Amino acid sequence: MDEFINTIESNRLVFKKKLNIVLIVALSLLGVGIICLIIGLIFLETVLFAIFFFSLIIAAIIYGVGYSIYNKKYLSTFQNDLETKAIELNYGSDYFYEPNKGIDYDSIDESRCVNKPDEYRSSKYFEAKRHNINFVSSNYVFSYIHYSTDSDGNTKKEVNRYNGRFIKFTFPRNLNAFLSLMEKNSVDEMIKDPRLGEKIEFEYMEFNDKFVVKTSDPLKANYIITPQVQCNLVDFDKAFKSDLIVTYLDNSAYIFMHEYNTKMPLGIYKQFNKKVFDSYANEFIIPLLLIDALDLDNDKFVNKNLN
Repeated sequence: MDEFINTIESNRLVFKKKLNIVLIVALSLLGVGIICLIIGLIFLETVLFAIFFFSLIIAAIIYGVGYSIYNKKYLSTFQNDLETKAIELNYGSDYFYEPNKGIDYDSIDESRCVNKPDEYRSSKYFEAKRHNINFVSSNYVFSYIHYSTDSDGNTKKEVNRYNGRFIKFTFPRNLNAFLSLMEKNSVDEMIKDPRLGEKIEFEYMEFNDKFVVKTSDPLKANYIITPQVQCNLVDFDKAFKSDLIVTYLDNSAYIFMHEYNTKMPLGIYKQFNKKVFDSYANEFIIPLLLIDALDLDNDKFVNKNLN
């Protein structure tokens, strides 16, 4: 992976040198314009003022076109391979990824904690398996449309959009229970309190301060959300900034990383290093981290013969 990162950075520097030549040409032309402006101010020559503005416009066009061309060429050398490399680093060839496809709304609605949107979009469908745990994930955008009318009878349309990352884990054992774990203040127009079961708390106060837990079976909730899992979730939430929602229903766990987006911008003036690469790899590593954090590879999830 270091070779991939180093190759991208080397290409960036090559294209940046070419863009610097364009920048020098644009600045030189702008310099001529500034000289004309100074002379024009001294002798009040309107022609020189016109030359200044003409030089300013042409310099901006030259640099703008040059930046667009070389930035596009630079990004085209790796952008299509970036996510594939990030996936293969952790999954080899054992995965399915379709960036233009997403998880359907009905699958997300199974979690019982979303309000039906007016518009729904999903992309970057990812499917893989680890430790007998199947999972699918994708980005989502929920849109809610509102109309208001002012005193003059004019109607105004407002669209509220909510985005994030959704993951569904499916494990062999049916828990025959419902459990919801929601970060406090995460309920908004999209996320709703499922209002199922009773609210419970645990001994770990930092976890209680961060999350609200409701369940149809308090004994199973303590069985699933162990003290170690509580610590793991607090640490996970600190590492990845989002509103975290987890619901368990029978043999599935539904995860919302609401308002999650940590991808760093790409561009010819932005150094490409491991930190930038990791910001794109994280969304594919996160399911593996959650399997560990939620202890989903434990017998209580994978051994379907347990009572």
